[in-house]
Amino acid sequence: MKRRHALIICHDFPPVGGIAVQRPLKFAKYLGEFGWKVTVLTADHVYSATPDPSLLDEIPEDVEIVRVTDPVSKQLTRWSGRMVGHGATSGATPAPMTSPKASPKRPLWKRLAWGAWKGAQTHALIPDESVLWAIRAGLAAPRIIRQCGINCIYTTSGPQSTHLAGLVASAFARTPWIADFRDPWTDNLHFHHRGWRAALERRLEGAVFARAAAIVTVTDGFWRLFAAKYPHRALDIHVIRNGVDEADFPPAPARRRGEGEPFTFFYGGILYPGRSADALFQAVHHLLQSRQVHADGIRLQFAGVLDYPGHDHHARLIRQLGLETVVEPLGYLPRREALARMLAADATLLIGDQSEQAKDYVPGKLYEYLYAGRPVLAMLREGEAADLIRREQAGIIVPPDHPNAIARAMLQLMAKPCGERRTWNQAYSRRAQAQQLARLMDDMLALQTEAVAWSSMSWDA
Repeated sequence: MKRRHALIICHDFPPVGGIAVQRPLKFAKYLGEFGWKVTVLTADHVYSATPDPSLLDEIPEDVEIVRVTDPVSKQLTRWSGRMVGHGATSGATPAPMTSPKASPKRPLWKRLAWGAWKGAQTHALIPDESVLWAIRAGLAAPRIIRQCGINCIYTTSGPQSTHLAGLVASAFARTPWIADFRDPWTDNLHFHHRGWRAALERRLEGAVFARAAAIVTVTDGFWRLFAAKYPHRALDIHVIRNGVDEADFPPAPARRRGEGEPFTFFYGGILYPGRSADALFQAVHHLLQSRQVHADGIRLQFAGVLDYPGHDHHARLIRQLGLETVVEPLGYLPRREALARMLAADATLLIGDQSEQAKDYVPGKLYEYLYAGRPVLAMLREGEAADLIRREQAGIIVPPDHPNAIARAMLQLMAKPCGERRTWNQAYSRRAQAQQLARLMDDMLALQTEAVAWSSMSWDA
């Protein structure tokens, strides 16, 4: 049987790194096993704080990649010197970036340009700064659909403007379109727009829900949110969770922590004002000051972005609390190296957002932690992620803003002997999730074929 052909539209794709890239990358990697050839339509000249060219090695040879330049991202690189794209080279460890806003010593023209950029973000680049790329990608998609014989379009956000590419493409092609929301759009915990801007984005979101043949999301909480908001589409909303590709992980180290070695906590990911390590650092400071733990007996490793470009909040707090010898900022690491450190750690750290809306979110890194099998110290609001950790008996949950509770949990984990890795739940395999998506695309294609047949019968009658 001839393989069907899917067009994956996503803004971020290798050599861009980070946890968000994993979903479209793994679908591109594994859909071929379930009868679907893949073409990826993505961005070129991507402004990124997390480049990882090593991920290019995972893309199967028969996956064609079409790159459309993102003009806004390309312009941002002129201010930052950071670009990741086709033909661009970037080291695995990013150089420090400083935004024009954060440095008063920048030339006047750059500060004025930064002000103009922020104004454009608010009043012109809607829903986000990738919208010009999305329009260009949407206009490029019909040609790809015709030339490659595309049977199904799949868009995945964020950025949310990626779905506008699907909206544009679907206006010129009758190909079934699946819109995948890794996070909500206007109900996102980071969505703070009001007035005309909020109204416009709600209309755009509504257009996507009206036009797409099916909607996919990643948690039960998001499903409930969307089903309540768009009840007429409830049966067309599906949950395909995030997960883990077991092939990403190196062999787990046989050696565990020896006598005299520090107990290592590992965190992989990005921190920002709404997801901060303040309470964690205060907890460690208390443990050291009260001499319940010696500085030589504990390490906190942070792989990823400890402070966003142009900010130094966590770096200053580490100095103020005297934690320089305890906290190890590793920067952004190639994925395989980060996973090796995760496996070698004594425990992993999961830091959730402070907002009450965070209850419906399940961070993608949690599935990696579950596979790594190390105890998880989860600083989370009660919700779906906390329930998952309890169900898998994977660790301890404490409030994200309660230093005393965090300190007690750290002592509890440090007092336990190192055990064997927990059993991995195959339901969270990226291959299994690609199979779910393939089945959904099969269903969409079958429905389209049936609709065409009924239409033909009506004309014949």
